[in-house]
Amino acid sequence: MEIVYILFAIGVGLVILGGFVFYTILGEVNAKLPIHEQISMFGVNTKVFAVLRQHAELFPKSRRRSQMLWLMAAGFVLGLGAFLTLAH
Repeated sequence: MEIVYILFAIGVGLVILGGFVFYTILGEVNAKLPIHEQISMFGVNTKVFAVLRQHAELFPKSRRRSQMLWLMAAGFVLGLGAFLTLAH
């Protein structure tokens, strides 16, 4: 049963790491935008896809977006799998 808790913790850690990568992406986008067009870190939750779209336009060869998506997906799969295992 301990392995389930470890998998859940790893899943949560991967989602947090994916969040860190997203804020790196946001910093890169904001560095290219004029000050009056920059996106606040506090209101960004409703603009995630817009930030990712802008990042793709500004940095088409960057791998950060795919890194973020893979980290988030793996984290959710591990976390959800562990949670569902615990629920039974």
